[in-house]
Formats: sequence, structure tokens, C-alpha cells
Amino acid sequence: MKSALVLGTGGVGSVIGQRLHTYDCFDEVYLGDMDTQFAEALAAKTDNSRFKIVKLNATDPVSLAAFLKEKKIFVTVNACPSQVNDSVLSACAEAGSHYLDMASDCYVPPGVKKYGKSSFEAEIEKFGETFQKKDTAAILSMGMDPGAVNIFARWAVDRLDIATSIRVLDADNAEIRGYRFAVLFSPETLFEELGAVPYYVKDGRVVSGKPLETEVEVIRFPDPIGLMTTYAVAHEEGVSLGIYPPFVAKGVNYSVFKYTLSDKVVNIAKSLALLDLDNWRKMKVDGTEIIPVRVATARLPKPAQLGSTVEGYSCVGSEVRGMKDGVRTEYFVYTMDDHRETYLRYGYSLTVVQTGLPPALICRLLAEGRIKERGVMMPEALDPEIIMKELPDEGIPIYVEQRRVEPPSRFPLPKTKK
Repeated sequence: MKSALVLGTGGVGSVIGQRLHTYDCFDEVYLGDMDTQFAEALAAKTDNSRFKIVKLNATDPVSLAAFLKEKKIFVTVNACPSQVNDSVLSACAEAGSHYLDMASDCYVPPGVKKYGKSSFEAEIEKFGETFQKKDTAAILSMGMDPGAVNIFARWAVDRLDIATSIRVLDADNAEIRGYRFAVLFSPETLFEELGAVPYYVKDGRVVSGKPLETEVEVIRFPDPIGLMTTYAVAHEEGVSLGIYPPFVAKGVNYSVFKYTLSDKVVNIAKSLALLDLDNWRKMKVDGTEIIPVRVATARLPKPAQLGSTVEGYSCVGSEVRGMKDGVRTEYFVYTMDDHRETYLRYGYSLTVVQTGLPPALICRLLAEGRIKERGVMMPEALDPEIIMKELPDEGIPIYVEQRRVEPPSRFPLPKTKK
């Protein structure tokens, strides 16, 4: 039997902890946070609870590594903001614990340094050798998007002879009742993403655009969502899928992440960026040191509190285009669910459920020895077959649309009289 640790017990962390508790392969599930309010609430409502609640500081790698060693933690799930990734990775590398997180920092081009932050590439470079030597895996950005969508893309690419483009598409028509404004996942993460330069891959090169102005496109999503406007947004998979060497070798020269946004969200994001309130760089105001994005979002409701107020649908997937047997072929692999039904089923909002279930599954597959990859990697480096088979049983339904465009010679137009 093995022990797991979930660091950060907000909405996503609580979903992960709840799911890990149902697995027989974990005899103890530790819930670690500086504020244990949500962890205690989860433990109180769980029958025959095996939860152990601990106060842990994710920014203190020395103390965290000591805890991981003492409790012999098999896998650590970092459900905190990505700013603590380096610290938690350091602790896991020292202690020999498997590691998962749901996000890395927004993409940083080679040679450009960002104070106090690192991208997924930097994490792979810095920690890869250590995790290999420890025979452990650190799987980065393993939520829904990024995360499951990377798996979807890998599954589709594997079925094509040539793959040329990957678009990760995230659509949501949710309405949140009872609040002037609210968002369905970490508001700090949302506004940092929307204010960041959107990097994506075009013609085989990583290129940049303007926030909320680049690659704006109206896309038709499956009903009942339909037509929605999408924006290129800074997301790890928008770059990682386009530079992953096996994909590049197969012909991929374009990858992007696109998100649907309401006019209200776009206007607020642009305002925060204009006022420079969408970042984590500390500043002093009246002698007090603050983090701008934390101040800007401090009065917003916590995502974990929103489940009962949300109605609508979410569709998240990967569209992969290429060739199969000489025929232009396109896959759209996606998951779709109802916000209200998901809340009634799980007690949490669809957004946090979608983000929390994939990493929980990966923890189980690691514990069962069914994930063999070692080192530090993005999700597209994993064998997708077993994950695709298991995700529906975990509560993530998967739909696959395949489109083939036959050459004109196979379908001659009918002759018409002149």
C-alpha cells in the first residue's frame, strides 16, 4: 500500500483528494495546505476517512522533502499555483516521490529570464536527470488543458501517417448566478494567462502575438454550445505540442491553444493588463508589499464555492489535422459535460472536476505500475492508450469526430448541360 500527498486543497485539490480516497492502492491520503479549511471540510464529509490533514508550506523545499521522506510519500500532487513548482519539484527530487502538477509557468522563450519563475522546458532541463536516477516520474501540466488534451492530441497523432497541425480548443457557455463577476478556476491564473503574450507554433517556429488580439476566430463547437469566438491564450500545450520532437518528426508545424471568452472577461482582462495588475511581481503600496494580481482578485468568490450557481456546458478538446493513407484526415477528440449535472454528481464545479480527475487517474496508474515512463515530461510523452481507455470510467467522457476529405477524383462532379 502507498501514500499520496495533495498539496493545495482548494477546488481542484479537493477533487483530487476525493478521488484518490476511492482508490484501494492508497492506504493514506495526506491533504497539505497552510489553510486547512477545505481539507477539514472534505475529511468531515468522507465516510471512513483515511485522510490525514497537515499544515505544509509548499515554498519550503527542505521541510517538504523531510516530510515526504518521513511519510514515504509515493506520489505528490501539486495543486498550488505554478509559482511553487520549483520548490515542490526540488522536494520530490530529493525525497524520491513521483510528482504531478496542473500548470507550469506561461512559456518563456529561450534566453529570456523571468524573475522567480520557470517554464516547463526549464523544469524538464533542471530536474530531468535527477528523476531518471531516482526511477521516478514528474508529469507536468497534467490537468485537463493542459493535460488530458495533450493525451488526446497524442492519441490522434499516433493514428495519422502525417500530422500537420494541432489546435487545442476550450469552449464554455456557463452562466454564474448570484455574482456580479466570478470565474470557474483560479482567477489569478486566468488573468495572468490572458494578460500574457500568447506564444504558439507557426511554420515550425515558436512565435508570439498580442494578448486577446491574436488568432481570434469564430469556431463551431458541438451542440449545445455552437458558434463561439476564440482567442489564442498563453497555455503550455500551445507550445509544447508543436515542439515535441516525435510530433515535429511527423510533420507538425502549427500548434495553438484557443479559449472562448465573453466580452466581459475580455474587457476586464484588458483593463487589469493596462493597469499592470495581472502579474505576481511584488510592489509596495503605502509601505506595504503586495502582489497585484492577488489584490485584483481578492474579493472574487473561490471557485470551490461556485458549483451550485453554474449552469451551461463545457467542451474541451484537441483538433489534429494530417494525412492517413493519402487522404486528408482530421480528428477532434474532446470531452463535454454539463455544469449543473456535474455539481450534483460530485459536489464541485465542472471546471475543477475536469481539472482534478485526470491527475488522480495518473496517480493510480503510477501506483499500479502501469505508467512506465520516467523523468520529467509533459503529458504527450505518455503512452495514451491506457489513459484514453480509463478516463471515461473516471468521469471524463471522450468523444471522437473523424473527418476525411477525399480527393476530387474519387467523387467526380455530375455533368451538366451547357
